[in-house]
This record gives sequence, structure tokens and C-alpha cells, in this order.
Amino acid sequence: MTKDVSLATAASTRCVHQKDTSLALFGGDPTVPAGRVVLWPAAKRKHLKALANVVESGKYHRVNHPMVIELEKRLADWSGNWSVRAVGSGTAAIHVALDYYRNRGRRVVTSALNWPGAVGPIAISGLEPVFVDVEPDLAGVDEKMAASLIKPGDAATLITHLFGNNLLVPSLRFAARARGVAIIDDVCQSIGAAKDIVNGAYLESDALSLSGNGAKHLGAGELGFVLTRDPALIHHVDNVSLTSSSRCGARIFSPNSKGYNYRPNVFSAAIANHRLKQLDRQLKKRRRNARFLWQEIGHLSGLLPLFDPADHQQSMLNLPLRLEPEKLGFLPGPTARDFIIKLLQAEGVPVAVWLTKPVFEYLPDICGQWSRTDFPNAMKILNTMFYVSEIAPPNDVEVMKLYAAAFQKVWAALPNLASKIPEIVSVA
Repeated sequence: MTKDVSLATAASTRCVHQKDTSLALFGGDPTVPAGRVVLWPAAKRKHLKALANVVESGKYHRVNHPMVIELEKRLADWSGNWSVRAVGSGTAAIHVALDYYRNRGRRVVTSALNWPGAVGPIAISGLEPVFVDVEPDLAGVDEKMAASLIKPGDAATLITHLFGNNLLVPSLRFAARARGVAIIDDVCQSIGAAKDIVNGAYLESDALSLSGNGAKHLGAGELGFVLTRDPALIHHVDNVSLTSSSRCGARIFSPNSKGYNYRPNVFSAAIANHRLKQLDRQLKKRRRNARFLWQEIGHLSGLLPLFDPADHQQSMLNLPLRLEPEKLGFLPGPTARDFIIKLLQAEGVPVAVWLTKPVFEYLPDICGQWSRTDFPNAMKILNTMFYVSEIAPPNDVEVMKLYAAAFQKVWAALPNLASKIPEIVSVA
């Protein structure tokens, strides 16, 4: 019987420490000095001024606040294609869109490699999720499989763009259109997908959901957006979410409201409005940093990107990577990944593990209806993936050089560490 893995026993630490004291985890100096990395959302004094403007207005929650109206217009102008409504979160945006399209059917086809806040609204809307495995080199839904599962009478397909990647998936979009199934794109982690990224054209989509969460590109707090070309969906957003505030400034109680109260946070809107002015610059620097870092570490054995860092249209929320444990002398599974994460973190590199199980296991209403074994590609990614989080400005190429040096230091030590795995990992 295999017991839980222990990576930090005192005996194993002493053993490796005797072999390689240069690694920070075992007593060496970190490669990245403390305080050298600026954590996103990288607050500035200008953000304080934006918040002060809201305080001075005396209107903290009104959807018709000039700050919110300005933000919606600025985002619409930036994307160049969509009408925009601000709501309370990216999850709220998905829920409102699903609520609008739910009369088309009962099922929603989506990826098993997903975020609970994206998939949860399916059940909340009274709909049934149909999960699909992913393409292993894309970390996105397997479009051919998803296209084959879509049927006339389905409500929607929810296409989730993770980590800044753009999912074009033309076969899936064509199948949805041909069968009268709504297309909703969750671009909460990939704001650039709202632009003209398909050979100068926009995604074929009915609605995009976008997040202004502090960890996302707009780094604003609790905030979300519905983007669409459908005026009726825009009207639906107002009907279901603005229980006691109208767009024209009156205080009303709509008889059609479902009372969701997905009103945008005005303070968050003020920060997002400021960030939008520099968004293209931010995306350019994220791409540059990710591209440079991968150029410096791409030669390391057993290390792969989740998608192409050189694609100049990706939003690069972070730099997602995955391991091939066998090429490093490790057994398959997440143990090698988790150990290497500890080594890199000790060196000062901001790396983290994303989710560790398929999305349906996080959702109690549906967790018993699906099995991990049905999604081998998603499980392989979940067992081997991690990401470098702080690639946004003001972190620059000099910081990326420090990250790269830490990766190279750890990889140089791995052959010796792999030979010590029985002493580091307790398996009985």
C-alpha cells in the first residue's frame, strides 16, 4: 500500500544537505534576492488617486456611476468589436450569459481542465455540464471531440482560455453554429482574446466573459464583464443583475429582475479603468518576459511549455510549464513536480501549482457523475503542470534572468537529487 508522500522529513533534508549545500532549500543562498520581485497587481500611487475619485463622488455602488460607464466604453473601444457591460465578477458574467441562453437546451459542453468559478454557473443555471478532455499541447478543450459531442438542442459550449492562451478551435465553433448552440468564451485569464486575433478577425462567439480580479490582467479586485454583439443579451444583463439601479440613473425595482445584484464594484472599476490605459504595454511586457525566460530555460531536460510562449498574440497571464518526470529520472506522477516546486520556491522563483484535480471534483453537485479515468490528458497536465506567476511589469528581463539562473541551478542538481529520491520520498 502506498502512503502519502512526505517531502520534508528531517532525515532526508540532512542527507541532501550534505550533498549539495548550494541549493537554498538545503541551506544555500537564494538565487532571487528577497524583495526583488514585484507581486501583481503591482499597486501604484496612481491607483490611490483613482480610488480617491470614487470616494469624493460619494457613490460607491451605483452601476450608473460615470466611472463604470467610462470603463465599459474604454473596454469596448480597446477590443474594437463588442458591446460591454460590467458585472460583479467573471463568474457572474458566465452565469448571466448562460441564464440568457438556457432556453436553447439543457447541456453545456466544456473542458474538464477548467476553473470551478467558470463551470459552477452551469449547474447554478439549471443546466447539465458535459466534460471533454483536452489537447495535451494546448491545455484547451479537444475541439474535435467537443464538436462530435455537441447536439442540436444543447444550450451552449463554454470555451475556457487558460493562462493567457487563445483557443481558436474553429471546428468546435463551426459545429456549434451549425447546430444552433450558443458559444460562450471564458477569457477571464486571456483578455487578449477579445481582440482581432483570428487572421485579423474576431472570435466567432456569442458572448465573452472577462474578469477584473486582482490576479488577472486588469488587477482590480472583484469585477467582471460581459462582452457581446447581441443587444438582447446586453438588455438581459441589465434586467437580471440591476435590481435597484437603472442605467439612466433612476432607482427602480424591475419586475423582470431575478435579483442577482451582479453590480460592478465601483472602486474596482476605477482601478480597471486606469489599467486599461496601459493594457497594451502590459501585455507586450508579459509576452516579452515569457518569451525571454523560455529562451533561457527551454533547453532544460524534461521541461515543456503548455503553449507556445513565442506567439505574439497570447495574453501570457503567467508562464505555464509542465514536466516529463521520466526524463529527469523520476517516477510518473506529481511527486517530481511538487519537489521541484519546493526547490524553485526556495530559490525565490514565484512558481505555483494550479489545480490538482479535474474541475468536477471541486463541485459537490456534480462530482460523483464523472471519473478521472475519462480524461487522461487533463490528468497528465494536472499531475505535471506548474507556472511562473510574476512575469508582469514592473518585473523586467533582469528579473527573468534571475528566474532562469534559479532554474538552471536546480536542474544542475537534479541528477544527484534523483538518486536520493528513496531518502527524500517516503513510500511504504
